[in-house]
Amino acid sequence: MQDDTVEEHVNEGRVIFSEGEPGDFAYIVKQGVVDLNTLINGKSVRLTRFTEGELFGEMALLDKSLRSGTAVAATDTVLIKIPISYFERYINNPGDLAQTLLSVLLTRYREMRGRFTALAQRSESSDISFEYTEEPQRTAIETHHTTSKIQREIDLANALKQQQLALFYQPIVDVKSQAIVGCESLIRWIHPDRGMIPPDEFIGLAEDTGLIVPMGKWIIHEACKARNRFAEHIDNIYVSINLSPIQFESPSLVRDIESAFVSTGVKPNRIYLEITETTLMLDPLNVANILNDLKRLDAVIALDDFGTGYSSFSYLHRFPIDILKIDQSFVFTMQDNSRSKEIVRTLCSLATSLGMRTIAEGIERESDLHLLNSFAADFGQGYFIAKPMPEEDFVNFLKARS
Repeated sequence: MQDDTVEEHVNEGRVIFSEGEPGDFAYIVKQGVVDLNTLINGKSVRLTRFTEGELFGEMALLDKSLRSGTAVAATDTVLIKIPISYFERYINNPGDLAQTLLSVLLTRYREMRGRFTALAQRSESSDISFEYTEEPQRTAIETHHTTSKIQREIDLANALKQQQLALFYQPIVDVKSQAIVGCESLIRWIHPDRGMIPPDEFIGLAEDTGLIVPMGKWIIHEACKARNRFAEHIDNIYVSINLSPIQFESPSLVRDIESAFVSTGVKPNRIYLEITETTLMLDPLNVANILNDLKRLDAVIALDDFGTGYSSFSYLHRFPIDILKIDQSFVFTMQDNSRSKEIVRTLCSLATSLGMRTIAEGIERESDLHLLNSFAADFGQGYFIAKPMPEEDFVNFLKARS
């Protein structure tokens, strides 16, 4: 996320924004209660109340109008301030739920204020209070979903700034000798409250919001530095790095990788860059140019999960691919499924004939290693060898095996 959000503590009774002001921020109530008031016939009247997890102040950002009410902290409150630059980018994301949801919210609140104004003008009471309570279940669910997503994006952006992200490493061995030859770097989020968050819970969000670009840049630098430390124990060890399809849309990708190579002094041919078939399909010409630039840096290109997507053998001669990674779904089932077995055998044979190497994922048993060796597979990884582990544990693993 390019635009910083800010957490703000607001004392009870303090005005957060006033009616008639331009809107610079939207807000999420992290803790506490906020009242939205307006002046009707000279009287301050509460329009509605916001509690934990609710979004407010977005209307002035959505239609670039002045504030239609005054927001006041009803209790000591903690707010997350969302700047207009970020909020506009978020709600204008084509196809995003927020685009529809916030339009619904805008209509709902405008109608609420219109109804209340009419009611107040007819009333002689000096102590009138109106709350819009018709909250369709679907709208309530969508509101919660959107504010939750915004909150998770903010948390993820903060995680990158506050060094909550860490790389784990899964060993990769030579299938024949079972000696360690490399490792795959895998991102983890160590949340201060939630603990370990697996990548399938945040990588998609990082890709949707563009956070994957700065996150990927950090991963590349960290993995390169780690490779140099691992080389103190196994000289020729390599580290593989997963690249997201979204990173290939960034014009700085090659420059970022080259900068990491130069600044860390890592041997480029000891860095394996893993891409998926999805990446190849996005913009084949652009991807081919980027991969050729990376090859000129002497990096190694690995095609991950080959055979699980829209596989085409044309990829193998159109792109500068050095390694085929055989998906774990085939390796895990090859002992009991004849088709999986033949797929693995065929992929190993194909790679050999094309001058490529293979990495088999999902090795769970010693017998898997023996079968892969009979297929002339080159390298392998899986829980039988070791699970992904923090750097300190991986270094100890290297010491024990070297």
